[in-house]
Amino acid sequence: MQNSIPLRDFLDIIERELPHGTAMEGDRLGLQIQSGRTEISSVLVCLDVTDEVILEARTIGCDCIVTFHPLLFAPMFSIAESDRIGRLTAELIRQNIALVSIHTNFDAFSQGTSEILAEKLGLDVTGVLIPDPNYEGRGVGAVAVAREAIRPEEFLQRVSAVCLAPLRFSEPVSEFIEKIVIVGGSGSDFLKDVLKSGADAFITADVKYHTFHRASGHVMLIDAGHYETEQFVPEGITGLLKNLFSEWRINFSTTRTLTNPVRYYP
Repeated sequence: MQNSIPLRDFLDIIERELPHGTAMEGDRLGLQIQSGRTEISSVLVCLDVTDEVILEARTIGCDCIVTFHPLLFAPMFSIAESDRIGRLTAELIRQNIALVSIHTNFDAFSQGTSEILAEKLGLDVTGVLIPDPNYEGRGVGAVAVAREAIRPEEFLQRVSAVCLAPLRFSEPVSEFIEKIVIVGGSGSDFLKDVLKSGADAFITADVKYHTFHRASGHVMLIDAGHYETEQFVPEGITGLLKNLFSEWRINFSTTRTLTNPVRYYP
């Protein structure tokens, strides 16, 4: 077994398992910052890159960070340390830590973002909300069913307990919740598809006020929070990478740093 892997091979193996073609158009995937690295031996997986995550990677000796949310998304015209993106970019380069992004290609994965949350909620996944026509079993959102029909109030309690979050929601439209659609992160743009699916409940995040109006009378729309619906992703990516690179002695760790920038009061 080798203790390191060429960075290019690392990227190629990830691409074969999580093709860029399954991602949302315009997403920023793969190598974001090389930092002089041609080989990697220790990887830290996170949801977001922060100063604390970089310090954690440094402390435990990681030479690569795999992030779910891309650090570099919009074009950069300068790297200034007065700017968050510039500061983090400069620090990664200074510390010779490579940065790789796995994002909506993991959302579309058959055991990806929404499927992980469904499992945590004790639901059985039965399909994909919007199947990818080119990749069987992949696509946007998870369609799931409750193992036993559950009353809306009990279902809300379960979602809040699993996500560790306060919830915003619209009135339930049925006495029991049986069919649920989950789109982890910002998924309210898919409401039209959810309504066509006949779901009793739709769990997502970043829902606007008027979207609740559109859902009213059709589906119980639940906003459980962006970080909260994606918080299990780093753990899921770590598990996938460990399986993909089992032939190498590469160390994979999931960050212990809380990267949620949102606080709640009370």
